[in-house]
Amino acid sequence: MLLVVLAVLVVVADRVGLLVAERQIAKRVQSSQDLDRRPSVDIEGFPFFTQVLANRYPTVHLTAQDLMVGSSDRRVRLADLDARLHDVKTIDNFSGVSVETADGMAVLSYAELSRALGVTLSYAGGGRVQGSSSVEVLGQTVTGTASAAVGVAGGDELTFSSVRVGVPQAGISIPKEVTDQLSSLFESKLSLRGLPFHLRIQRLVADEDGVHIAATARGLTLS
Repeated sequence: MLLVVLAVLVVVADRVGLLVAERQIAKRVQSSQDLDRRPSVDIEGFPFFTQVLANRYPTVHLTAQDLMVGSSDRRVRLADLDARLHDVKTIDNFSGVSVETADGMAVLSYAELSRALGVTLSYAGGGRVQGSSSVEVLGQTVTGTASAAVGVAGGDELTFSSVRVGVPQAGISIPKEVTDQLSSLFESKLSLRGLPFHLRIQRLVADEDGVHIAATARGLTLS
């Protein structure tokens, strides 16, 4: 019976220590990354005290909500960031944290993308986004559509490519100036600068719920 009680006490102490460490890391991350809200932190693995003794936490799972990124004149909100920090070590009793590698996923909604670019955008299927615009063709108002693939430039900029233009009305020949006008829906680029942990975007993928962002970073110190 005594052994059972001791085992329970050890597990309880382990879990209490885990919660304290998670709060400390969350506080440090919020401060170092200038986040409006404290992130949720989950130190993975059991038992926790063996990680403390080694001062090495193989994986720390972190989620942050309502992140603002972009340039000073055009900011966009990411609904959430789901990040994993690998090979984490603490510095001077949690006064700082070093991270070997990090990877994160986030989603930019079409509502936010539309607001930033000033045109209503939605999912076109096949990993493409689409928008529409009304143009004049031979005295008639025709609503045309344009779709584009999304890509990344420089590790922090959303770009568009492979633009396709069309109109639903059959038998209408579209002048070049009209296709140019529809194509111009995707001339803009959008900065996504400012992801936490100096994450650099590796891939952007358009899906039904928005543009999915995959990013990585290496050799971080959070103080």
